[in-house]
Amino acid sequence: MFRPLRLLPAVPIVAALLVLPAAPASADDPVANLDCTFVTTQDINPPITPEFGPVSSTTHGLTGTADCTGTIDGAQVTGPGAVGITNTGFGNCSGVTGSGTFVLQVQTTDGVKTVAGRFDFTSGPLPGEVILTGDLTGTVTALSVEGDCVNTPITQSTTRIDAHVST
Repeated sequence: MFRPLRLLPAVPIVAALLVLPAAPASADDPVANLDCTFVTTQDINPPITPEFGPVSSTTHGLTGTADCTGTIDGAQVTGPGAVGITNTGFGNCSGVTGSGTFVLQVQTTDGVKTVAGRFDFTSGPLPGEVILTGDLTGTVTALSVEGDCVNTPITQSTTRIDAHVST
């Protein structure tokens, strides 16, 4: 059950999480153990409103920034990267739940490495908090939103994602 308007800032956070499909797992998939901070801007369509319904968002490719530490296939991350996220789910101004995919590219000691994965999201117990689980675990915080949800639908949000990436 969603709490009325208490989680208003959480809605744009979830919408900010939608973009590129993750490839199916295989024996050749990279092994990642990363701690990252992503900053992304996502377009939300359909927009988030007071009425419960479907929500989805996308960053339109690898347009987000990624600041990560850790390794991919044993290679140490050596610089910033890019991230793309796509989400689909259900919610309203009070909260959201759903799933998404991400693609992350970072510079490592072995050159540019790409990691793709899946995650689930749900509004957290604190106002404005969204919790991520799966290949991407952590929290999402809204930095800015277009719309207030109640009077004007939320159509875009910029978020900060503090997460652990493991594949």
